[in-house]
Amino acid sequence: MTTTKSKIDREMFRKAHKEQQEQAKKGPEGHTLVSRAVIRLIENQLKEARVGEYTIQCDEAKSRKGGGKAPSPLQYFVAATGF
Repeated sequence: MTTTKSKIDREMFRKAHKEQQEQAKKGPEGHTLVSRAVIRLIENQLKEARVGEYTIQCDEAKSRKGGGKAPSPLQYFVAATGF
């Protein structure tokens, strides 16, 4: 039987969490996070968003007059709650 090593670096995760806790104890200064997205309509319900260095698309299902070419905004939202 072979064992596989976990791909999660738990020590790094714990260290990052501890650092965030220590920063939070110091107060709200430096904790403001600004995220911006540039959105463009490609066609019908298909949209593209540039967020930082990433480009993502969203669409609606054909039943909602979309093309079904990408996840819907609601599907992204549901996934984000798990992140």
